[in-house]
Amino acid sequence: MYIIIIGCGRVGSQLANSLSMEGHNIVIIDKNERSFKRLGANFNGTTLVGNGYDEELLREAGIEKADAVAVVTNGDNTNVVSTQVARKIFHVPTVVTRIYDPKREYLYRELGLDVIGGTTLIAEMIKEKITKGHFTHQLSKVSEVKIIEFKIDKNMAGLTLTEIESEKQAKIFAVIRDKEIFSVQKDMIVKGEDILLIITKK
Repeated sequence: MYIIIIGCGRVGSQLANSLSMEGHNIVIIDKNERSFKRLGANFNGTTLVGNGYDEELLREAGIEKADAVAVVTNGDNTNVVSTQVARKIFHVPTVVTRIYDPKREYLYRELGLDVIGGTTLIAEMIKEKITKGHFTHQLSKVSEVKIIEFKIDKNMAGLTLTEIESEKQAKIFAVIRDKEIFSVQKDMIVKGEDILLIITKK
């Protein structure tokens, strides 16, 4: 897929590296050139300096052929404007936006924006972890997917992440081992007591 990411903070840089490692064509935009240092030396995508709602810059980024745009800057207003430009002007098929203010999350969904509210998501995960000992969080009230915390048992130890994804028909996006979080590598072998964070259909 050809994917444009707007915002190279912690989320944007991790997303860019993860998608790039899977073989997708990635262009990442940020108004601060120093932000690209987060990508590391192994990132093989394209970086562009500027605002994610600049139409000329987006054309330079190849938005007219983009399969998806992820808007993950640290400003809600910037994210919403950039999203509208990608959707309304360039008609990108898939545009996902990060929203910080939980009060705006419902409003933006009512406007037809595909938003992920990190504040709400993390709060719900922590609440479920405290009250239930694990979490299974639906991304939104109308979403067909959930984020699930999945603990590896002895029978699955020794399998690769690729094998588990194929068996469970789910997408693994992180591994928790000994209280540390590791990004996904397809040939990574799981150990007993590992915890996988998985996106799966309801």
